Amino acid sequence: MDQTQNKAREVDLVAEKLWPVRGMFGRPVDDVAVRSFIECKFVPSLSVFWFADKDQESALELVCAGGPFRADNSYTKKHHYLSQSPRVAKLFSTSTSKAPENEPFYKALNQALNAMVSMRGQPVSVSSLKKSRRSPKALIEFPVVVCSSFEQIYSVDFCTDSKPEPVTDNFQLEVRYAYIDRHENRRDDYFLLDFVEFSQLGKFTKAIDEDASAAAFLASPN
Repeated sequence: MDQTQNKAREVDLVAEKLWPVRGMFGRPVDDVAVRSFIECKFVPSLSVFWFADKDQESALELVCAGGPFRADNSYTKKHHYLSQSPRVAKLFSTSTSKAPENEPFYKALNQALNAMVSMRGQPVSVSSLKKSRRSPKALIEFPVVVCSSFEQIYSVDFCTDSKPEPVTDNFQLEVRYAYIDRHENRRDDYFLLDFVEFSQLGKFTKAIDEDASAAAFLASPN
């Protein structure tokens, strides 16, 4: 439920997977869980995103707020929020004539983020955990927008008058999201959303695997 408007919002996918935390002799002793809130979008018309430098300080705080990542750690610096997309999208527009609230990317980011803030920290539903009645050692959560194609998506520079260039690689959108949480507290949080082209899903899932594997290593017993 969207608490600000008291309306039901839907998200296309909530995907969960476990990565083993290994102890002595490499034996699994616990798990790190990854949960992704995924909105899928068909891109039928021309769209443009304005790009600028990422707020690295806020990105580091975001990474360290979820999971076992710690500042000034080499594994933390490899997290895809910090090692990829040094320039991020800040604004966007499409050639559609729809009202702003019905603009496809506006809806996509709101549905992914609303699902995340509504379900953040909730118990993981992976059957093996439910049967054993235990919680994972750490839970990492990501909002994601999967696009049918980037063929009609272009980028321009946020700070200069630049010529539009085709977007060819997965990218991130940086946003401060104001909302009311489950406890009815007003929040204004920093988020990064991964925008992923369908044909580049393999590249994205590899990055998530590396993040989760690093988290599992950091969460392992000393």
